[in-house]
Amino acid sequence: MRLWNDAEELMTFLLPPAPAVYWIDIIRLCNLRCVMCPQSRGLAELPAKMPMSVFRRIIDEVCEDEPLIKLYMSGEPLLREDLFEMIGYAAAAGCRTMVHTNATHLTEEVSRKILSSSLTFLTFSFDGCTPQVYEKLRPPAKYEEVRSNIRRYLDLRRTTGLHGPDTTVEIIAMQETQAFLQNFTDEWSISGVDKVNVTEYLTWCHTVENRRVESPPGHAEYKPCAAPFRHGCILSDGTAVPCCLDVNRQMPMGNIILTPFRDIWNGHNYRQLRMQMLTADIPEGSICDGCGNTFREWR
Repeated sequence: MRLWNDAEELMTFLLPPAPAVYWIDIIRLCNLRCVMCPQSRGLAELPAKMPMSVFRRIIDEVCEDEPLIKLYMSGEPLLREDLFEMIGYAAAAGCRTMVHTNATHLTEEVSRKILSSSLTFLTFSFDGCTPQVYEKLRPPAKYEEVRSNIRRYLDLRRTTGLHGPDTTVEIIAMQETQAFLQNFTDEWSISGVDKVNVTEYLTWCHTVENRRVESPPGHAEYKPCAAPFRHGCILSDGTAVPCCLDVNRQMPMGNIILTPFRDIWNGHNYRQLRMQMLTADIPEGSICDGCGNTFREWR
């Protein structure tokens, strides 16, 4: 499969610009065991929290390009006591920031802190169709409590005059939620959020049960995944991985404690993976083999 015209064009694929988006695994703890999340099956043993010194090192290295820093990967960011210190540090360095939360710890105090912070984007992962569906999918969370937390945040947003971050409420399209997607969208579209997002179901590199509604297609054309060309992903111990779904360090690219991220990004492991992507030569049994991002089959 030839996807380039000359050696110079090939090198732009193998050595792309620095990522515009980074996922940083600041915490691997979560208070829920959602059936669609690898937390429900247990994660690989890595530090529960990324040390602040490691986080600062990452920001100092990548801030020149003013990327978007996603302060989540495998855990619940609101469980991190120094989350707002992280947000402030990244913002002071010129980076935009994003938090993705289950909203169970969205107290009034936390809501006010969010609205007063320099956080750029906030997403509530709710899946709140009905109490029965929600509590089946996200044990041990309680539907009414979490819904009330989000509503209170939105009320504070209106009454304080603090717009805060661009705010999204999200639901995952899957077998249990499919019949309620339109009602969910209708309800939250008039709630004061900036966006309602219906997102696709993921199996997290085949670590959770496939609950997708759609049947796999009979044939799908191969397409290289964009992640190793565009995204930086760093686990709590400093390990760089090529994909935000690789929360169990199945494909380590290097460690930023030992090697600057830019050297990892331009290093052998990333170049090899990019060449495999470009030539459709994905190693059998790897996390990329069979992933929906390459259109081989549904995730």
